[in-house]
This record gives sequence, C-alpha cells and structure tokens, in this order.
Amino acid sequence: MKIGNLPSKTVSIFLLGNEQNLISSNEAEQNAGSDKILNIFGLSRSPKFLIKNEEEIDKIDTQGVDVFVVFPCCAGKFTRLIRIAESEVPMIIVGEGDMFPHALDTYEYVADHGNVEKAFTVDEVKDKISVLQAVRWVKESRILVVDMEDLKPEALAWFKNPLGLNKLNACHISLDKLFETFREAKASEAKELAERWAEECDVKEPSFEDIVLSARVYLALKSLAKEIDADAVYVPWCAQLNLGLGTKPCFALAKLADDGIPVGCYKGENLLPLLILKAISGKPVFVCEANGYNNGIIELRHCFAPTTLADCRPVLRRWREMEHTVTAYCSLPKGQVTLVNCGIGDRITVARAEVIDCKDLEGDNCRITIYARLEDGQTIHKLVSREFALVYGDYAAKASAVAERLNLKL
Repeated sequence: MKIGNLPSKTVSIFLLGNEQNLISSNEAEQNAGSDKILNIFGLSRSPKFLIKNEEEIDKIDTQGVDVFVVFPCCAGKFTRLIRIAESEVPMIIVGEGDMFPHALDTYEYVADHGNVEKAFTVDEVKDKISVLQAVRWVKESRILVVDMEDLKPEALAWFKNPLGLNKLNACHISLDKLFETFREAKASEAKELAERWAEECDVKEPSFEDIVLSARVYLALKSLAKEIDADAVYVPWCAQLNLGLGTKPCFALAKLADDGIPVGCYKGENLLPLLILKAISGKPVFVCEANGYNNGIIELRHCFAPTTLADCRPVLRRWREMEHTVTAYCSLPKGQVTLVNCGIGDRITVARAEVIDCKDLEGDNCRITIYARLEDGQTIHKLVSREFALVYGDYAAKASAVAERLNLKL
C-alpha cells in the first residue's frame, strides 16, 4: 500500500448561499468556478457539494469519508455543519484569500470539535490532507514481524510498546517459517544478486559466499513480505536469527530499505517513528539508537542504513567481527534531519538536528555512527527511549501533527 496511492475519499463542500458569493450567481459558472478552485488545491472534482440552502447539508453522507474540505464562499450562516462535525470525520475549513472572514464565521459554529481545523493557504490545506493520509497509512499498514519465540515477554519493553499492544497492523511469522523460506531461496537468483551487490559496493572482509548468504536472507524476507502484502518489515532482536541463517540480516535489511520498504530492527521502539517518518516524507529512513551525548551533540548508531542514503559507495564489512556476516558502512551525508523518538507509553519526541559527521568506529561497534547537533538543547530531557528514526529534511511540524492525531503526547 503505497502512501501516495492510498485510496482516500475527500468530499468538498462549497458554501454559496442564495445571494452574493465569491464565485458567481450563475449555476454553470458556480460549477466551473468550484472545479477551478479544486484544481488549484489539488483536490478531486468529485464528490463535491454546492450548498445554497442550509438544509442541503443534511443530504451529505458522512459514511466512508476520510476528510471534508469546506470552502466558505459567502457570508451566510450554515449551522448544520455541526452535524457533519459531530461525525468526527476530519474537517478542514479553508480561509484562503477572500474566504478568510467567512472561514472564521463558519469555524465559530464548530470550533468545539477537535476534528475541525482551519487552513489559510493552498499549501496549508495540502499539508493537512497529507498528514491525514499519513495517519491512515500508519494505522493500516501491514507490518511483517519476525516473532521473538525464545525471549521472555515480561522482560522486554517491546511488549509494552504500540506494536506489542496490537495498536499497529502487525502480521507475525515464526522463526521456522523464515528459516524454511531462507532454505528454499533460489541459489541462482541469490548468486546473481550477490554479484550485482559486489559490483555496486567496495568489499572488505566478507567473502562472495557471505554475500550470497545475505542475498538468500533478502530473497526470503522479500518473498514473505510479498506473500502477506506487507508494507513494512520489522526484525526484533536480530541476533535470534544467527543460528538458523548462519549470518546476520543487516545487509538484507538495507537492500529491502533500498527497495522503498520501511525496515527496522532492535526492540521495537523505533517502529512507530519509522512509519511516521516514512509516511510523511516518502524518503529512506535510518533507524538508530543513542550511544552518547556531549554538549548538544547526540551520537546515534546502527548496523545498517538504506544504501541510497550514502554519499559515496557503500563498503561491505562484517557485522562487528563476526564471520560470515555482511553489513555495509554507508557514509551518511551532513545536513538537516528530523528525529523521532518514542517508547513504551504514549509520549513521543520530535526534534530537528544537523548531522555533522559519520564514522565507522570499527571493532565491537555498529558500523554506522553519526553525530548530530540538536537544534534545541532541551530535547535531551524529553527523550523517552534509546531508539530513534531519522530522515533528512525538516519534517518536524508534520511529524508532530501525525503524532497528535495518533493520540500521542509531545
């Protein structure tokens, strides 16, 4: 389910009244004029309602609607909008240009409904609609989750976070299912992939056979994701896979991320941040965990990143010093990023930062370590877990808006 292609029903309502309005008194011109406005706002021409009498609002069905966009084009009073507001379907009242005073009048009747918002520019309307789409995508996305069969649930924060509490659409597969699919992966296809990856990257310790192993893991996860029509993949505590796979899944996960699939691993606390940032940006997301902090600079690291983020050729290395494993050191670029951090409760932190350096620390360390200067030094006191998701660009406002609509506390 691609974010941009998510089916959505947006209903447009033009409040025209029986007297003077901002479009025309002519019915044909009203229809053409409203279509022109919808085109400017990037909205579908259907369904739309041209409201002249307040009673016509009662004929608007709220079932199956994702958002109502209201264009107040006259000074008339339309108190029956309250009925639509009471449906709890999101409503955006547009106050762009000459609609500004009418939008404030209209909002007055429904201001006590939390699902009703005002927007005063074309971009603001588009942003609000994209936030609503992102919220829906986060809620409905199907997530392939590899089960943690040998770990004690009561000892893990995982089982207290949104995924463990069944707040997300998680589809669990057993370790045995993954291992079986891994064994059935076509050797010829895995070898072909490994050859291509070796050409695209600089290779240090891993042998060609090691890269083939990673390709088989990639093919297995890709097959399972396709089988259940998954939109995202999550591998908790990936060390549990070592024995059954004979390797770590790090590079396989990086290549899945290169395919545009949101991918994460560790304790599960970075899953919701991963989905939020993917939904609002459509960009590759780096999941990571905090490893240090000094004078406004936070150190974040992880064993894989989408290689499409790298500002140079990825370097294939072992996972730490473990034989037969493959991951990639990706030199992540400097620049502005958005960080999202949440944990086991209903709190979430959204922050802006600037990546100032990226290193491979070698030895017993995750391959990718970045150093980011937090825009607000107080952010460090608001963190609620060790895990993060990061995306390049400034998406803090949208991430915060999505979090609020998911009933999370900023």
